[in-house]
Amino acid sequence: MVPIIILRIFKYKIKVMLYEFKNYNKHGNVRTRIVPGTKGKAFSVNPKGLGNYIGVRVFKYEYKHELLPPGLLNIGGKRYIVPTWQEVLPETELSDIKWIKPEPKVKQEPIIETHTSSSNANKTYKTIYYPESGKFHCDCPGRWRAFDNRCKHIKALEKKVK
Repeated sequence: MVPIIILRIFKYKIKVMLYEFKNYNKHGNVRTRIVPGTKGKAFSVNPKGLGNYIGVRVFKYEYKHELLPPGLLNIGGKRYIVPTWQEVLPETELSDIKWIKPEPKVKQEPIIETHTSSSNANKTYKTIYYPESGKFHCDCPGRWRAFDNRCKHIKALEKKVK
């Protein structure tokens, strides 16, 4: 039974963590590199020939999508985050990806005004402003008569809104 336990211990893959390493090159410009490091061990680097040290931090790729979670795909010796097809380091794992879900948009209700016709008291017209698109609509005949499709009701509502 002991040999089975030993085999199970060696079956697990060593986890790799990504680090963002920054330093100055020989011309004094900041150079940024993403390098893999073993999880559970301290990050170490040989400073010989690397210039002045700036810093090291844990690195995560950012993935933005509303619905689909990120996946990793290997094609032609390269690794990609799908469905965005962002090329990443071959050592990248799903734990190295930060999934950013956008905030849902709050739907704004349209502003509606009712106007009575000046020629016929039984006739009413509706003027609507849609805040999401910034568009105005009026169902009076003056709208299609105006050269810019802005009747007096739309112009009055524009002044109130802005």
